[in-house]
Amino acid sequence: MKTVRPDSQTAQFYNDGLVIFLYYNQSQAAIKAVSPSILGGYGNSDINAELFEVTEKGLLVAHELRQDDEIALEVAIGNPLSEQERKAVEIYPPVQRAYLNLPSGKLAIEGYGNLRLSPDFDPNEEPGALLDVPPGEYIVSIHNIAGCTEEELKGVSQPNYLFVLTPLSQAEPLPERKPLLHSYS
Repeated sequence: MKTVRPDSQTAQFYNDGLVIFLYYNQSQAAIKAVSPSILGGYGNSDINAELFEVTEKGLLVAHELRQDDEIALEVAIGNPLSEQERKAVEIYPPVQRAYLNLPSGKLAIEGYGNLRLSPDFDPNEEPGALLDVPPGEYIVSIHNIAGCTEEELKGVSQPNYLFVLTPLSQAEPLPERKPLLHSYS
């Protein structure tokens, strides 16, 4: 898969819902204990106090997608994209940012078809992504990459999502911690 940064990690999986989730893998029990209803499905009533609670703690990032489809993603660690990196790919606005705490560096990225946090999780489904990153607190910048046709995705030529994890100490502060990040304005 063509990546923006040579040291990035990539993953690909099918997603049959309009939300993908990024979370600290070892926080599954803590997230399930709070039980945000968005884990079972997505509607306006699922943006509630429980989702705010796990978002504020950096346990879970929920990102609304434009459509359900194949997810091809790149995860990069470090500074936000440089101007040169931005020119290398066409990015749909807006870039969304969220806080994510990964104390042991185990990052899970999953959709509804493979969400281990879901009360309806089927272990026979195709898995999402489980990646090892340096432990720490991050500001995640979510970039939707344009120009990924279905043919390109089948050829795995480039990711359709780029997640840049910038260490909290190096990142521009977040004005607020949103419970759901939208892939469109």
